[in-house]
Amino acid sequence: MAVALVASALVSVLVSQPAMAASAATRTITWNNLAPGLVHANTDYTRLATATRVPGTVDGKALKLTLPANPEAGPRGGVGFETDKAYRYGTFGTRMKTADCTGQNAPGVVTAAFTYSMDHDDTNGNGVTDNNEIDFEILCSQPDVVWMTIWTDYSETSNNLRSISRVVNVRTGEVLYNCYIVSYGTGCQPPKAGENLPAKTTPIAGFNASKQFRTYKFDWQPDRVTFYTYDNQNRKVVLWDYRGPADRIPQTPSLYMQNVWHSANWDPFGGNPSHNRPTVANTAYIDSTFLPQ
Repeated sequence: MAVALVASALVSVLVSQPAMAASAATRTITWNNLAPGLVHANTDYTRLATATRVPGTVDGKALKLTLPANPEAGPRGGVGFETDKAYRYGTFGTRMKTADCTGQNAPGVVTAAFTYSMDHDDTNGNGVTDNNEIDFEILCSQPDVVWMTIWTDYSETSNNLRSISRVVNVRTGEVLYNCYIVSYGTGCQPPKAGENLPAKTTPIAGFNASKQFRTYKFDWQPDRVTFYTYDNQNRKVVLWDYRGPADRIPQTPSLYMQNVWHSANWDPFGGNPSHNRPTVANTAYIDSTFLPQ
């Protein structure tokens, strides 16, 4: 589990990208024209394509992210896109149906939506390489559970890091895990005020990320990050309202990314192992993507 949490942070390196200032407005990309000038594919295996007549979408169209059969492990062997520009603060997210591995032999497939920046500097002076990331991740083997992580640092050479994660069973509202770590193998640090809110989330009956189009958003502010979705009546459900120390929140302009990839070492929370290489293709459908104006 620990190794997999950093895997999406290895997709791309942000170098001298222009940053867009945050605004209260949010732009919606509906994927009827592959968003020219806004995003581009970010792995060798990605072929961005719009599917038509997709049930459950707003306009019948969706972006297809298809992970081929027998992929390499890790995000670099996956499929995905990233924005052409970087953003600092604002609302980010997606309405999507995640990869569905029903009937397969316990494959490890991750669908993710996140902001990301890694410049290999140490601007906060804590001795660990900067790694700024805010993400949603969902395993196809456990589609009722959502993983959320906020990163500020990670060193590939020392395995030292600074990240806090929360895992929520959205169907039941149970918070399964809320943990801040500074190094793999050292366990969770004592929680600080505002890091574990709410203690329980509002249950969403029948929630299944791989069978239904669902909206996932986070509001990134300098001193707060709020992750949320919507229930079956389109009411907002807050999954995590992080109000802990501001130095545990990214402050660097970041790209927004979505991807599907194979993890060889990330198993469902509290469940049976499910990290086999998928032997058939797996597709996530992106109905819309939300970015700051």
